[in-house]
Amino acid sequence: MDRLQSARLPRSHHRRAAVVIVSLVLLTACHRQSDRPVADPPAPPAGAEAPAAPAEAEGIAAADAEREAAAAADAQATGAGSSPPADAKPVEASAPPEEPPADASAETEEPDGEGRLDFGEPLVEGLTQNERLDPKQPVWLTKDRKNVVVQSMVCQRYAPLEMFACLLNTKEHESVLTVPVKAFVIHAGLLAAGAEPGTPVRWDPEYAPPTGTEIEIEVLWKDEKGKVRKARAQEWVRDTSTGKAMTQPWVFAGSMMYEDKETSRKYYMADGSGDLVCVSNFASATLDVPIRSSDANASLMFEAFTENIPPLGTPVTMVLTPKK
Repeated sequence: MDRLQSARLPRSHHRRAAVVIVSLVLLTACHRQSDRPVADPPAPPAGAEAPAAPAEAEGIAAADAEREAAAAADAQATGAGSSPPADAKPVEASAPPEEPPADASAETEEPDGEGRLDFGEPLVEGLTQNERLDPKQPVWLTKDRKNVVVQSMVCQRYAPLEMFACLLNTKEHESVLTVPVKAFVIHAGLLAAGAEPGTPVRWDPEYAPPTGTEIEIEVLWKDEKGKVRKARAQEWVRDTSTGKAMTQPWVFAGSMMYEDKETSRKYYMADGSGDLVCVSNFASATLDVPIRSSDANASLMFEAFTENIPPLGTPVTMVLTPKK
């Protein structure tokens, strides 16, 4: 024993011994770790959804695809080239829409702060004597009950058009003006001014143009010098086949009402689509052109008449007058 204690091992043996010891320690630790029961994963926060299994994920993706296809089909049903839903009915001429869509019944509010849009004051005389059709929305019936006055704003100057005027936050990419007023309110104003809604466009079994009282539209705005200017709305729309201003009128097609069978709520379709004043035919349009006008991009008949339209963001007063 004394001989062993006094013996000195070479340094290489010391290193080998150290390696062996470390290996044994690591091996022991691994065995101990493998003997421990596997802990359950931490519970997700309250309200969080657990990740779906692969099969579940495929089912969810398929369901999402079906919902998207159904939504696209619904949108297609209200546009040009198709018939409206079977349950949709033209709005009665004797009264305004009974009830606006759920989202349309909410008050129109502009965004706060720097995002607020200034639609300006109407450029018409005797505004205080006119009847405001909604306490929050910039729309009036003139005192003589001959005109509907609506505030709007230039939102497009260089594009092919499907609309002349759309509802705010809907189709600004293909419309000259955007309007912060619900379509059913404008519909009611036109009724009060003596207009009679006709029928929206029909595509099935064959094409039938929209009908209704012809509506003159005049636009008023201030130029860079502050002078009030006015023009017919057609002067801001160019016919792509002639290069000249649009000559067709607008008619009060009146959109359509659709009743949800589950809730019995009635929906004014133009408030869902944004189709207020159209230059392509839509079954949901409040005002439409009484000619066959496709919404297919390759066949669009009209474009913005850039040279005649004031700068983007210019407040514009639209005056809608039923033609007697």
